[in-house]
Amino acid sequence: MKQPIPIFFACNNRYIPYLDVAIISLIAHASRDNEYRITVLKTDISEENQAIILKHATDNVSIEFYDVRKMLAPIRKQLPELFYFSIDAYYRLFIETAFPQYDKAIYLDSDVVLLNDIAKLYETDVTGYLVGAVYEQNTDRSPEFTNYVEEIIGIPHNTYFNSGVMVMNLAEFRKNKVQESFLRMLTKYNFDCLAPDQEYLNVICHGKVKYLPTGWNKHSFPEPPQGELNLVHYALSNKPWHYPDTINGEYFWEYAEYSEFYPSLKESLENFTDVDRQRDRESFIALMGAIEGIKRSDRTFRKLWFNREVCNG
Repeated sequence: MKQPIPIFFACNNRYIPYLDVAIISLIAHASRDNEYRITVLKTDISEENQAIILKHATDNVSIEFYDVRKMLAPIRKQLPELFYFSIDAYYRLFIETAFPQYDKAIYLDSDVVLLNDIAKLYETDVTGYLVGAVYEQNTDRSPEFTNYVEEIIGIPHNTYFNSGVMVMNLAEFRKNKVQESFLRMLTKYNFDCLAPDQEYLNVICHGKVKYLPTGWNKHSFPEPPQGELNLVHYALSNKPWHYPDTINGEYFWEYAEYSEFYPSLKESLENFTDVDRQRDRESFIALMGAIEGIKRSDRTFRKLWFNREVCNG
């Protein structure tokens, strides 16, 4: 048996059905030659829902739930929930200290489907890097977001990565005190931004990112993946359980059929109304509109961090 492969998700009760599908797809491609250790970071998942997830464990795939409430308590009030992003997104920033036994791990959002063995992603050599990740594919599709990354965050838009799929070099995280940097930046500055956890990670990890082909984190856009299609990520509002025409949505339903949540997932698709679709559109418009307000803020990464107007580094 090879070295165990640690895989982390962060989830809540609302996202449990999608996590269930993600884990089913992961196990479907897991090699018998490897040991996989899945940890779900949580605060409020019911015992009933945990039991459903735990049923998927096999002799070489273990699953456990880890409560992060004690770790979040001191800073809970400073963690905003914005637009499509919930507080669960911050949990990944505590892996380095909560799991000192691991020097390397995979982090995955719950709205993904695996089409290949996650061990192949874990084998990515991230020596000297903080993370291995895929650039954020939305930046090339939206001039507003491209401008946001460069003018407000303060980094080149083609270096901005999506934090929903990461190979985390936890040994390097500890060496560079990533969690400590995040907490210091959050408590001292609490920057104005759109996707808080992702943007803090992009700023902290800037220059220490190994960029992976989009085939390991393919969003639901029409452009073909770089290399083999290994993982589909239904980011933002492109959810196959809401939209029947979601690009690559067929992969979600292929594995959803094996989930106990399949009936409710189909019901969610069938009951998603025009009012719901309009709400999604309005949320995206609000997301883009918020950029103008943040531009006027004095608490942006570029103004306070990269320009060192207040912070000395």
